[in-house]
Amino acid sequence: MISKAKPLDHYLKDSTLAHFFPKNYHKQLQVVTYDKGQAICSQGDNLDYIAYFFAGKAKVIRQSANGKDHLLETVEKATIIGDIELMTKRPAVSSVIALEECTLIQLPLFDKTELLSDPLFLYQVGREIAQKCYQQSISSSANITYSVKELLASHILSMENEGEFNLELTLLADSFGTSYRHLGRVVKQLITDELISKTTFKHYEIINRKELEQLAIQE
Repeated sequence: MISKAKPLDHYLKDSTLAHFFPKNYHKQLQVVTYDKGQAICSQGDNLDYIAYFFAGKAKVIRQSANGKDHLLETVEKATIIGDIELMTKRPAVSSVIALEECTLIQLPLFDKTELLSDPLFLYQVGREIAQKCYQQSISSSANITYSVKELLASHILSMENEGEFNLELTLLADSFGTSYRHLGRVVKQLITDELISKTTFKHYEIINRKELEQLAIQE
């Protein structure tokens, strides 16, 4: 849905956002919000926009041929959605699902040819794709180098909100390259050690932030 809470000019005060989209396209930008649980985009969709993820938290999931979902990452920092699809001219490679209310600044792709002829825009898109490749490389090596407990501690700290967080163990186990059973044992160990506690189904809270931070990956 199109947000009416704040005008576009409010978001364009963010210099990174303002510079990403060519100025002559600013009038076409739309402020769009997605509620928790809504799909920002779905794997296989032909995207008719490119978007700047401005605020909120979302999960990026890719479904394999056997129907199994793989959690690729949790997004809560500014990033671009639709850049890979724009450059490769392919449908969405993954699904992005809002974990809380998310705000995106979308540019409808009325004229892709004109947009792709802008050298500054291409530079910005290239930087974004390079950053994503770098981050994926770091994540892949982390799964080999660090223990599941260290990976889990880092994940919790990356997605917690005022000490509270949700865990989707099936997706996380696949993301960490481990079994659901083993990940469950690690979660129970963190609870036993009083680093976290379980409040309701899939919902937890941090009890000892200092020790959790010491356990997390230090980079």
